[in-house]
Amino acid sequence: MVIVTSGKKYIDIDAYAGCIAYAQLLNLKGIKSKAISKAKLNESITKSLLNLNIKLDKYEPKEDDEYIIIDVSNKNYFDTFVREEKIIEIIDHHVGHEKYWKNKLKEKAKIEFIGSVATIIVELYEKENLINKISKDLAILLISAILDNTLNLKAKITTQRDIIAYKKLEKIINDKSYPEKYFNECQLQITENLKTAIENDTKIENITPILPPIFAQLTIWDKEKILNYKQIIYKTLNNLGTKWMMNLICLKDGKSYLLVKDLEVQENIEKLFNKRFQKEIMELDNVWLRKEIIKLSLEI
Repeated sequence: MVIVTSGKKYIDIDAYAGCIAYAQLLNLKGIKSKAISKAKLNESITKSLLNLNIKLDKYEPKEDDEYIIIDVSNKNYFDTFVREEKIIEIIDHHVGHEKYWKNKLKEKAKIEFIGSVATIIVELYEKENLINKISKDLAILLISAILDNTLNLKAKITTQRDIIAYKKLEKIINDKSYPEKYFNECQLQITENLKTAIENDTKIENITPILPPIFAQLTIWDKEKILNYKQIIYKTLNNLGTKWMMNLICLKDGKSYLLVKDLEVQENIEKLFNKRFQKEIMELDNVWLRKEIIKLSLEI
């Protein structure tokens, strides 16, 4: 059996949709596959998405199973049951570990810096002439992943490939108002349990000396509603450590707001963006994804 899986701490809609869609593609090709995860699902996987007739599989890994990893390439973050020596493919859009996996897996390491891993999956369906096998429910999962990871196709990381994949899926779901419905549902789920939402979307990793080791991110519609709960944000992140940063992506404004309390971290981020903090908040000119900020810091 081939197991398609992702990270161990949490998975977002990109990983969730990507695992399910790729496992389905492999099965269509005659390769027995299961999409499984033991990680928490974050708020980008809304209740309506969980109610679709397409879900992760219930399956316990066996000794001779092989693994395909979706949406993560740092082996320290693979789901707990993954055995590295049994990994046969990685599909990811995060930078930093390309060389390692290219050396091990050659062309089976598909690590490309684009908006969404779901885009790569759609392209693989097209390559196999199986795009007509994408059901409406699967298209909804995949289009939600592209929306979430490209911020409604407005993030700088958005590529023409993401836009093309989005348009193909849009034809399948046939609902022009879907983006507004999706993001409103995400906002509601975040505010219902803000502490958990923060914990589920906080990356803890020493990437560069410029960035703090604790890097949280929330994609929201209206930042003011979230900032009313600043005490909860501070307490949740302080429980993880003092060196942290939160990226509040506000779709209503079309901007990112970086929230940082530690003065040393503030100084580093001010140098990175050549901007100043005002009352612990830095307003950026447009939306920035966490992975884009990480990429910028790696280029300094």
